[in-house]
Amino acid sequence: MKFLKYNILGLVFTALFLISCDNYPSLQQYYVNSKENNEFIAVDIPSSILQLKDAEISEEQQQILNTIKKVNFLALQLKPGENEEFYNAEKAKVKEILKNPKFKQLARMNMGKGNFSVNYLGEEDAIDEVILFGTDKEKGFALVRILGNDMKPEDIMKLVGELKLDGNSPGMQQIGDIFGNLSK
Repeated sequence: MKFLKYNILGLVFTALFLISCDNYPSLQQYYVNSKENNEFIAVDIPSSILQLKDAEISEEQQQILNTIKKVNFLALQLKPGENEEFYNAEKAKVKEILKNPKFKQLARMNMGKGNFSVNYLGEEDAIDEVILFGTDKEKGFALVRILGNDMKPEDIMKLVGELKLDGNSPGMQQIGDIFGNLSK
């Protein structure tokens, strides 16, 4: 009898473990795997590239800026007649990942030639990751992950008007070159 109880208890714990496992692929793993593929354009942008227009910023602004740790940019350029099948497969992978219930959708837009969605991980008042996914039927897709700790949407929006990207930095020149290549 005791043996039967332990077997049943073991089966219950095993079942709970398997049920609790996330069956969805990881966005982080997708990003890492795609970075290794030469078809993709991948850039990691540290928060240090972000600079404020004025030299002096308030402590509140600095605290908000400090919630952003880095930005990951991943793009796949669509080359008609060359990589359409690969492009469609990769776009489907990203869409499947974003179906995971842990990603909460903030916005979604259909823009005729493409689509754009904004998702996040975390709580509404303490976001840990914002995911921007845009597709264009002629150019390809881009996936942007803004990683941080306890980001608040209203605080991030406050900074948008005050932030600029320093175009003279080597990192920003590289990003500019990448965007230039995407538009060709």
